[in-house]
Parts: sequence; C-alpha cells; structure tokens
Amino acid sequence: MVLTELQKVDYERDGFLIYGHLLTAEELEALRGRIDALASGEHPNADKIGVRLEAAAQRGELQNVTRRDKVWQLLDPHGYDEVIFNHARNPKILEVVEQLLGTEDIKLFHTQTLMKPAMHGSIVSWHQDSAYWTSIAPPALVSCWTALDDATEENGCVRMLPGSYKKGLWPHERTDFLHAQGVDDSLAIPVVLSAGGCSFHHSLTVHGSGENRTAHRRRGMVTSYMRADSKWIASHEKPDFLLLRGREYPGCV
Repeated sequence: MVLTELQKVDYERDGFLIYGHLLTAEELEALRGRIDALASGEHPNADKIGVRLEAAAQRGELQNVTRRDKVWQLLDPHGYDEVIFNHARNPKILEVVEQLLGTEDIKLFHTQTLMKPAMHGSIVSWHQDSAYWTSIAPPALVSCWTALDDATEENGCVRMLPGSYKKGLWPHERTDFLHAQGVDDSLAIPVVLSAGGCSFHHSLTVHGSGENRTAHRRRGMVTSYMRADSKWIASHEKPDFLLLRGREYPGCV
C-alpha cells in the first residue's frame, strides 16, 4: 500500500489522511463479530477486557437496551482476541503507518473500539491523543481509524482539525475527559468512510465526533502505533509494547 505523493503532502499539511477502503469483506465481518461478542458479553474473554459504558447507562438509564448497545468503549481488545490482534498487525495498515512514521521499526501502542450505538451514541470531545498519551516522547504517534460501519456526518463520524498538530500540545480542560481549548469547529473536516475504510491521523491532530441519533450504528476500531525508538518518559513502569516490524532499541519503548 504505497502512498502517493499527494497523499503524503495531504498528511504533512493536515495531520490526517482519509485513505478509504482497506479491509476485505471477510476481514470486516470477522472484526465486527468479535467486537460485538466482547461488547455483549458472549466472548470467552469478555469479563477480562476494559469496558466503558455510555454515560446514560452509567446513570442507570437505557434500561431497555441490550448490553452490547450500552457499551461506549472497549480498551485494548487486541489483547483478548486473535482476530482483533491480527487486524492491529495487518500488513496493509502497517505499510501505510511505516510511511507516515518514517521508519520500519514499529511498535503497537494501544487499541480501542468506540461503539456509538444507534439512537443514543454520545460524543467524543475535541482532544489530541497525545494529551492522554503523555508517557511517550516525542508525541508523534500514528493511529489508524477503521470504520466497522458506514461513518457519516449524521451518525457521528470523526471530525479532524486540519493543521492543528503543527501547533504542538494544545491546552486541555479535564472534567470526565480531556477537552481541547480554543477549537474553531467550523474549520473541522468530517472523515466520512464506508464500512471497511480507514483514515490515519497524527497523535497531535485535534479531533472529536458528535452524537449518533440515527438508527444506524457507528463502530470504529482504532489501532495506534509508535516508532520503536520512542522514549518512555513516565515515572511508572513501562508496559511491554509489542514490536510489529523492524528492531528493538535499547532504552526505548
């Protein structure tokens, strides 16, 4: 999956790239099935995974909604399912990431699924990923956002603020989540994707997404990558990050 010069220019200018269709129909269906099994509790590892429910469900609402459709986020599902792990190391994704990171030495940092159920899927506030991921330096990771359903403006597709990564780390206010300050959302670009399509973004690109009040689900699988020569700068112990391509660097992540 060699990027064109125009795609490289777009990413350098904007801090994100709307790539388009990347998964096969079989890969997409397998991924959907495993994600739903984890969210519904039917997967054998469902009790081991980190799950964050919709805020309304946490307040005791959504009583007539299935467990699957109360889920807002699944944390690092690749650690509990082989199909999801294979997606995280999909060579087609890694070939694009290699070109965007500028190295063949790639480690997996994190995976998550953001579910946005039909009719009540809630927002993801404006933020930069590296405002959360302060343990990694430099703050220059790349994430692949894979649409498991058609992602439209109506059902809450991701919106990116072009060029925002060039300003470094923006000020954020923390309440329940981080909220980037000074965002002019009129400048944001909607990342509309068909199911099986992908976009890529820099970890300093400001982005967020709106509510889903449609009858159509909007699941997104996010896999995040870093250079293997990145530094761990946190005071707590470093996790064992998986090397997906290339080589290890002593004293690095």
